[in-house]
Amino acid sequence: MPRAITHLIEYHPYRYRNECCAVGLLVLVPGREVQVHLAENLRKVRAMHPAVQLDLLRDELLALGTKLTQEPELLSFYLRAPVGPLKISSSAGHIDYVQVDDLLAGIKWALGYMVEPVRAPIQRERPSVSRLYVELKNYFSDMGWLAALGHTIHDHRIIPRYSLSSEEAINVDFALRNTAMHYLQTADFRTGSNPTQKRHEVQAKWFALGLAGSLTPLDLVGGGVKTYAVIAGSDTEEGRKAIKVAHRVARAGVFVSESSTDMEELLAIYARAMKQEPMGRLPTDGAN
Repeated sequence: MPRAITHLIEYHPYRYRNECCAVGLLVLVPGREVQVHLAENLRKVRAMHPAVQLDLLRDELLALGTKLTQEPELLSFYLRAPVGPLKISSSAGHIDYVQVDDLLAGIKWALGYMVEPVRAPIQRERPSVSRLYVELKNYFSDMGWLAALGHTIHDHRIIPRYSLSSEEAINVDFALRNTAMHYLQTADFRTGSNPTQKRHEVQAKWFALGLAGSLTPLDLVGGGVKTYAVIAGSDTEEGRKAIKVAHRVARAGVFVSESSTDMEELLAIYARAMKQEPMGRLPTDGAN
């Protein structure tokens, strides 16, 4: 199998500085001419050296390949000393290939990986936040039950976005520990613009709730593990389906946010768990 030897070509605009950037790839193909493959985007060169003439630099790079094809003995010299602002890296790589297309694909990959990598846009993964989640969080905060900065699950406060397993990225909306562990998940179908996406999101929440017991460390179990689900938009088709599944995983209760009776019962459960009395009422869209 033929093997092409590759060397990175760097651009050093300032003689006494270490600033440099890769601008191309020198490829030594067995029995053929020396090839120089350039980066398509040389804007980083201009960023380092605003006065650079890119067309002239491209000409110099191409001329380098031609000169080494005509005088291959110069390569050993160029590996030790720069050619003007250009420097050929002494570290060699290689590309094994069967056909020319394989070689070109390898060169394209090398250019993309070493010469002109594309920086992926920074995307912060933001957890989905529903109105129901915010309503509950605000209520817990108003009651003084919500964990503050520095609190842990051992501080007898309700922790939002509690991580059951950081390795698997499995969370629950709210967690509280007294003698038992209390886990609460919310599902809000009132404003779901994409029913399929909302269904998948809620299915993931129920999945996490079903795993809560097995993911809770033994030293936290104490009086057991209690799981709850609260659903808004229970009159929608997806809401009705979610309630059926919720009964399989929310062993301590499934509550409908539109029902004042349900919500008063849920808040009373958390008040007792906090050893306090509920003093407010969560806003609901209706009453049963």
